[in-house]
Amino acid sequence: MSLLYFNSLGPPAGGCPKPMIKITDWKRVSTALEEVDTPALNTIPDVIETTYVIDSSIWALTNYIRTVVKKCSRMVPASVDRRKLPVDALEHLRAKNAALRLAYAYPSRENSSLAVDDQEKAECIADSIELQCSHILPPHDIQHMTLIEEECPSQTSLDPLDDLSPVSRDEVQKPVKGLKAKKAPGLDGISNKAIKCFPTTLLSLQVAIFNACLKNCYFPPVWKEAEVIGIPKPGKPRNLPASYRPISLLSGLGKMYEKLLKTRLREYLFGKGLIINEQFGFRSNHSCPQQTLRLVEYITEGFKTKKRTVAVFFDVAKAFDRVWHAGLIHKLHLLKVPDRLILIIHNFLIDRHFVFKHENTHSSRRMIRAGVPQGSALSPLLYSVYTNAIPRLSSGVQLGLFADDTALYLRGQAERNICPHLQKAIEELARWFQIWRIEVNAEKSAAIYFIRRKDRSLVVVAHGSPPLRIYNAPIPWHHTCKYLGIRLNRNLHFRDHIKRVRKTAIFYQSRFKGMLGRKSTFITQ
Repeated sequence: MSLLYFNSLGPPAGGCPKPMIKITDWKRVSTALEEVDTPALNTIPDVIETTYVIDSSIWALTNYIRTVVKKCSRMVPASVDRRKLPVDALEHLRAKNAALRLAYAYPSRENSSLAVDDQEKAECIADSIELQCSHILPPHDIQHMTLIEEECPSQTSLDPLDDLSPVSRDEVQKPVKGLKAKKAPGLDGISNKAIKCFPTTLLSLQVAIFNACLKNCYFPPVWKEAEVIGIPKPGKPRNLPASYRPISLLSGLGKMYEKLLKTRLREYLFGKGLIINEQFGFRSNHSCPQQTLRLVEYITEGFKTKKRTVAVFFDVAKAFDRVWHAGLIHKLHLLKVPDRLILIIHNFLIDRHFVFKHENTHSSRRMIRAGVPQGSALSPLLYSVYTNAIPRLSSGVQLGLFADDTALYLRGQAERNICPHLQKAIEELARWFQIWRIEVNAEKSAAIYFIRRKDRSLVVVAHGSPPLRIYNAPIPWHHTCKYLGIRLNRNLHFRDHIKRVRKTAIFYQSRFKGMLGRKSTFITQ
């Protein structure tokens, strides 16, 4: 029987099934959650003391919320406008989308074979992430690593000598109001919209659970289970598993607990002025533009006195994903962070697991052996602690930090006078990176020589200038570098950056015009 016969039959009599979406009546959810005299919540004791009771209370609360939301939800047909489009336009869109899906459909395994079905794709990318969240290079200083690893169990097995301030209902209520309703939920399925519907009684129950966790130096295992999705990195081939940035979708209740821990750690660190001034990431009144402005002002001040500036921008590989857990605990102890907070953070780091989600399929459960989870409220501050003891260099060499973005720069009369001092600083910094198991990619790092010239020479550095190296690999010189989202030219004229921003603005303006009708009163000029 030929294919033409089947084509002549046309679509099924009932037509294509209409797409369905889930609609939740959130006002009804709010009303239903006010009923606390239920069998599920009655299993939670009035006093929560042990870790077993904490886990069972979280389980009962989570199941109760999921049940209420499910009862207040229904499936309805999705409203789509595809039927309004001409048939030829629909066929063109289908062909285009099918070609795009085919081009990026099959990630490659290590043996270059293709992962075809959804389960294979999920396992393939999960393999890559599991490797990414572990230390793959041998330690540079085995004696130092062994000492820190042996020290960690003794530091985390002692009873805490201090107390943390208890959690109040007002402290929980304020961040609940500020939750973003459209954030994706974790594996427990409790969305921020559901948490925002909590009545006072459920907020009080949350407070009791959080205080019990603080008292027991405990981070519940269910809040350490992550559902990871992969965001394609711009400009990277999508058939490579390493081209996806892992984002952890965590429990909303767990993230609230993380924010409480972050507040206490932040108050201690910044209250005592322990975070170095060169670190501009994840702190109030500091931002990417301010760190960039610091560099630009340093360069322009040199131009006024006819001095040149050489800057080196380091590419730190998998910074968040490869934080050494024992090293982080060691650094928290050196900063004399309260014992109870250190024990909770240690409990937060160990025995973490993830599953990778592709379409509607999950990979097998994998263990995380290193790093702090991307998507966690606590992770950025922990990374700042981990890099806080970075060498602050002499000889006038300037250090600039914004999270894992690291830069060194120095000005002088000529590059032959600047580069030796800068090379010495790079070697000192490289030794520190190796000791603390931080990987730097020399090929993706960049050096740039800033000089005030009227001509538009494309020469990146003067002939005969001494090379800059890290781990015996040359750091490539560039005419233009991108630093914290700003494209810097060696003449510091910003033409390249303005051109790129203008091009991006025109692109989005053209897309926005296509969404408007001819008679729209919205002005896009």
